[in-house]
Amino acid sequence: MTDAQPTRTIIACDEAIYLRGLAALLTTIPGVQLIGEAHTGPELLQLCSLTRPELVLVSFKRLLDLHSLVEQVRRCSPHSRLVLLGELGDEPEQEGLSGLYYFSREMTEQEFKAALEQVRRDGPIPAQPVFRHMWEEEDLLDSTENQFWSSAPLPARSEKILARELVMAGKIQSDILPEEPPTLPGWEICGRLEPARETSGDFYDFIPLTEHKWGLLVADVTDKGMGAALFMALSSTLMRTYAARFPSLPALTLSAVSDRILSDTRGNMFVTAFYGILEPHTGRLIFANAGHPPGFLICTQRGRVTVEPLRPTGMALGVSENAQWKQKVMRLSPGDLLVLYTDGVTEAQNPQGEFFGEERLLDVALELYGAPARQVQDALLKEVHSFVAGAPRQDDIALIVVRRE
Repeated sequence: MTDAQPTRTIIACDEAIYLRGLAALLTTIPGVQLIGEAHTGPELLQLCSLTRPELVLVSFKRLLDLHSLVEQVRRCSPHSRLVLLGELGDEPEQEGLSGLYYFSREMTEQEFKAALEQVRRDGPIPAQPVFRHMWEEEDLLDSTENQFWSSAPLPARSEKILARELVMAGKIQSDILPEEPPTLPGWEICGRLEPARETSGDFYDFIPLTEHKWGLLVADVTDKGMGAALFMALSSTLMRTYAARFPSLPALTLSAVSDRILSDTRGNMFVTAFYGILEPHTGRLIFANAGHPPGFLICTQRGRVTVEPLRPTGMALGVSENAQWKQKVMRLSPGDLLVLYTDGVTEAQNPQGEFFGEERLLDVALELYGAPARQVQDALLKEVHSFVAGAPRQDDIALIVVRRE
């Protein structure tokens, strides 16, 4: 495999969520061309026979006979390199296998890319037994002499490697997050994501819909690491897909996304989300809240500034097949302020272990009621940073601030 031509690659996985996340990740790697996806062993063999790929990535949780699959792939496409992705401790027995690369699914994005590059640059397919990716104590970004492959068992992950996930998952998020908020006459809208040292999969989005409507989304995957980042990537894609299908029904959008998560995964990840549909010409906001921290609408009623919380209207996504969500309608009048956030804001802790909390959030927002949305956003983040006083944050922060002029 050389840099002159892209490495023609097939991925095979029986978990739709992981398959989509892996496909999205591969599209960000220069020199890798994704030419096919398979959900089952027979589909993989058919693809290998038809396309003769140079690289095959396999992650089957329900695969009963790995040896047989490897043998059949070798017959269909003898020059393909085969990489198996699995859980720590579940690496295959070496007997009867040769030239098979093994990656742990616990790898960070950068480790995955670096290991994949090593596979691509190897010479002839090795005759040695299974090669395993090793957790290196050296920084993969700086070292050029790391030994990626060894027949030794995988050592435990170090804290240094765990911390590095911030950069890797942050890269996935940066490729998905909107580059700019929508520019709407009479409205100020801004959003920000600040990852913590250990990622949790927070994200936000501005989704263009029909009839000049916009979807406002803030969500949080309840896990950390590369797996959460991949899950976040797919959750974001599902939200955009179903938001376009149901442009006036946020509750139905959440229901469809939850059903897909339940049908396509067998893990224990789920997503909290606030999703609202803004009608700029009327000021209406139709929203549903899936177990997410309440947003706050700050407005003036009868000459008094009031706060209206936008509380959950149903449980988190991906928890129960019988879940239902209600949707509510409110209206933003000129001067009103809407603040949407993830729990990285309210659950930020200072060195004494105290939480930032909703009260402090509202104190800042009320003090700046009438100020531009960007100023409110910057002040909230500055207050959180000041509050934690250098203490390490345990969660990401996603924040959207909307103001009607």
